[in-house]
This record gives sequence, structure tokens and C-alpha cells, in this order.
Amino acid sequence: MIKRLSARLRPADPAERDAGLSIIEVVVALLVFAIITTGSIVAVGTVLSMTADNRSREIAANLASQAVDTARSVTDIADIASSTTPVSLNGVDFTVKQSASWITTTGLDSACTPANASSNGSLLYKRLNVTVSWSGMRPSTQAVRSDTVIAPGSKINDPERGTILVTVNGADGAGVAGVTVTIEPDSGTSTPGKTLDASSVPGLTNADGCAVATKVVPGSYKITLSRADGQEYRDPYQSATPVKTGITVVKGDTTGQVFSFAPADDYSMNYVSGYSGTALKPASLETTIKGSNGTYVATSPDDHQYLYPLSSGYQFIAGKYVPAGGSTASCLSPDPSAWPKSADGKTGKAQPYVLTDSPVDVPMGVVTVKLASGQRFIKATTTTAANGDPGCAATMTYTFTLSSAASQATIALPYGTWRLQAASNSTSTLSNITLGSIVGSILGTLFPGTGSNANVVTLDPRTAP
Repeated sequence: MIKRLSARLRPADPAERDAGLSIIEVVVALLVFAIITTGSIVAVGTVLSMTADNRSREIAANLASQAVDTARSVTDIADIASSTTPVSLNGVDFTVKQSASWITTTGLDSACTPANASSNGSLLYKRLNVTVSWSGMRPSTQAVRSDTVIAPGSKINDPERGTILVTVNGADGAGVAGVTVTIEPDSGTSTPGKTLDASSVPGLTNADGCAVATKVVPGSYKITLSRADGQEYRDPYQSATPVKTGITVVKGDTTGQVFSFAPADDYSMNYVSGYSGTALKPASLETTIKGSNGTYVATSPDDHQYLYPLSSGYQFIAGKYVPAGGSTASCLSPDPSAWPKSADGKTGKAQPYVLTDSPVDVPMGVVTVKLASGQRFIKATTTTAANGDPGCAATMTYTFTLSSAASQATIALPYGTWRLQAASNSTSTLSNITLGSIVGSILGTLFPGTGSNANVVTLDPRTAP
């Protein structure tokens, strides 16, 4: 049979038997070989990828289980918080993402402070969701997920008492850990609560920025934040110890408050910028600080101002600037941009907004005054505006104390019109003093008074365009 098949396939002409394969036959053979090889490579690659993915999935399942076990081992359920943890094993990068939230008797599911002030129910337990993903995951592969609930180790509710949840977020909206939360009865209300029992006092905020006070006697409370580690933190109103009052607690319910409290930006201040000499600054110099979160007045000329972080920065003005049109008397003089254009075309230039990584130049007016024998105390008070000064109806008063007796003193003041007086000390009778050699303001011009106003000087910030 084989002989017959061979005879039929073999060319009849002996010459054709030695001709070999044609080019078409070779190409077809190579194409078939390529298809088979490519399929084999893809199949092997798929098997290897699936094997690696299954191995990574097994590790991810172990990591998820480990995260749940770790959470269950936490002594205080309030310390269980959301987190994202990178883990590298066997050359694969895993991301363990943990989400924790409180569940209440009304079914509320909240990471910390509930959205509503009341009708939230009592705390029951915490829901924990752990999701583990890894590098090189196949598109069709789902991340490993583990969900569980964790009950408190001891009773955290009292039907006759309530709960306070406090959330502390940073400037980026993320929770701030390590903040001390102090809860006290609010004596400013008609129904102040009671001092918290030791077991009810909240611990430091956890990684979610959450602190919990349980078994709180119904009434009104005051909440204060602080840092025990000495780090400089500020809220949007520039308070290092922000306070909220009138927090009402009712029995069988959960209430709370949300704070914004972030590591402060450190601004290095350079008062009397541009002046090469030495000028005394007022001991209680106020500095107006403008930002997108409002206007704040610092009450001392510190070399460093610690402020709530803003991406747009702040504007700094020496003196207490108060805009017109408000409920209180205005004080426009300190702001150079509030001064009208002078007859010779000079204008006041607005201070730029600066960021924390730049030194802050705060220009001021400078004047030298003559002192009588024994005079070491100088008082400067804003007075009737003159020489284009937009005025300061709110009145600013600053004092200077010389360390030793001198015949004259060079002092720095915010822009505006000032009446200058001196005495031997702060309790002695003040007398008018006259200007010494005119130094003038760093920007613009100094206008000395004459006659009965010989002790009056206008520090003008306006300069040529």
C-alpha cells in the first residue's frame, strides 16, 4: 500500500524528482510554522501570566487577612482607621488599602463625624473594608477584597448618655493624626454638660483625624484642639488652639464637629525692609495679614509668623488695616494701595502676595526724633490725616522704650499721620517732641508738621510710577 501511495505521489518524470521544493511551497511552510510558533508563544505567555497572577492573588489574600487580623487586635476600636500601605514581596508591589467607618443604630455609615447634627443613633461597631491590588495585574483580574465588622471590646454606649465624634482635617482635606481634643462643659450656655469621666475622654485623633468621646452626659459642650508635641498648627482663622462651642449632646444619639487644623507655614518676617540703618519697632506692632481665607491681625512683630497653609500665599501690611464700609471705624493709612494718586503722579504700591518659601519684606515709615534729657519712652498716635493720607478713624497707638538715655531715636511706624510724644517712662506725663534729622519713609516721602503740629509727621508710601 505504501509503495502504491509513494508511486502516485512521486513525479513520473525522473528529472522532476530531483527538482526540490518551489518558492511557494517554502513560503507556505514557513507561514504555517510561524503561525504554530506564535500560537505556542502566546499560549506559554498566557499560562505564565496566569500563574504569576494566581500566585500574586494568593499573596494578596494573605495580606488582606493579615490587615483584618491586625485591626481586630487593636485594643481601642476608635484607633482603627483608614490607611494605604505599600508592600513589596517576591518582586511584586502590593497596595493594601484599608477603609474603616462607624456604623450606628440608625444604619449610618460614617468615617467619623456624621453629616447631620442629630438623629444619628448610637455607635454599634466599625465596618472594615480591605482591598489589595498589585503591579502587573491582568486587565480581567479583580483586586482581592475582604469585608468584616469589628465590635468594641467593651460597652461604649449608655442609653442615658450620648457620643461626640470630632474630625480634624488638614488643608488638603486628609485626616490629621495626633491632635489633642479637649471636651469641656460649655458654661456660656444655659444647659452646660458635665466634666467627662476618665473613660469618656477622647484619645488623640487617629489616622482619619477622628477622636471619640463616649458616654457623655447630655448638655452643651466646648471643644478645643491643641498639639502636645509643640508643633506649630493653625486653623483657617490662624488660631493655634481652635475652639467650637455650643455642641449639644442628647441621650442615645451621636453628634460631632469638623475642624480644619494643619501644620502651619512659617513666614520669615523682614520688618522695615530696605532700610539699611537701625530703627526701633513698636513693641506691640500689629501686622495685617490678608489671605483668601480672610484678614488676620497679628498683635506682635515676631520674626516668624505661623499661618494656615494657602497655595495663594498672604499679603502683609504693617499696622492694623481696617477697610471702609464695615461695622467698625476704618483705618486705611497702613495700606499703600489705599493712598490716592498725588498731584505729582506718585502712587502707593500694593504689597505682593508671598509664599512661605520667600522672606516677607514689610516696608514701614522711618523718622528720627529729638529727645529731651532723661526721655526714654516714646508714644505715637494716629491723628488727623494730612498730605493725602486716606486716614485712620480707628486710631492706632504704639510705644517705644529706649534701653538707655539718648538725645535722639530713630523709630519705624506704619504709614499714616502720627502725633509723637515722649516721657521718661510709661507712667510719666507726656510732652510733645520735635522731629530730628528727616530720614523719611522707605517708600515715598516724610512730611513734618509745623507750628502747633511740629510733633506731627506723615509717613507717605507713594512713589513714582
